[in-house]
Amino acid sequence: MSLETELAKFWNWANMTPETYNEERGLGEWEIEYPGWEELYKTADEALEQLNKEFNHDLAQQLVYALAIDNESGTVLQAIVDKLESKLRFVKKAINSDQSQARWQAAELLGNTEVEDREKLLVNLVTRDKDKYVIRRALMSLDKVNHTKAAEFAKGFLKDPDPFMKLVSKQIVKKKA
Repeated sequence: MSLETELAKFWNWANMTPETYNEERGLGEWEIEYPGWEELYKTADEALEQLNKEFNHDLAQQLVYALAIDNESGTVLQAIVDKLESKLRFVKKAINSDQSQARWQAAELLGNTEVEDREKLLVNLVTRDKDKYVIRRALMSLDKVNHTKAAEFAKGFLKDPDPFMKLVSKQIVKKKA
């Protein structure tokens, strides 16, 4: 049983591929209906053990997909936080992936866990990501890491057409350091 095999089962069940997931997932939440989560979580844990022994880009990419599709429960994210000894390489892989559901969770991880260059990584997400939800989550995490810097960026989003982006930005700007 491998993570790749378990992910293939998910993609087959969902009638999608990693490449079509972002466009075809809709509002999500349907992923929780997948009947094979227990097996997928078990193989994700095994992947983490392997990554702790030796970093493997292909395996890390599979874990990025697992992180993306597990965006409702956060079980894979919590396993990464708890078990992955060196998070930097994995986080970089996640934030540079085409999986927005993995990128926002990587931003969440960076806001709550000490990772080398986390402020720089969050700034890159805020300034370069195209997904508004990812940007909002990165901005909220940056606020935990460096409020002053987060407030600077938030000012640029106060007139954003996205009402949630405006709301988050207003909260950050109003907050005292």
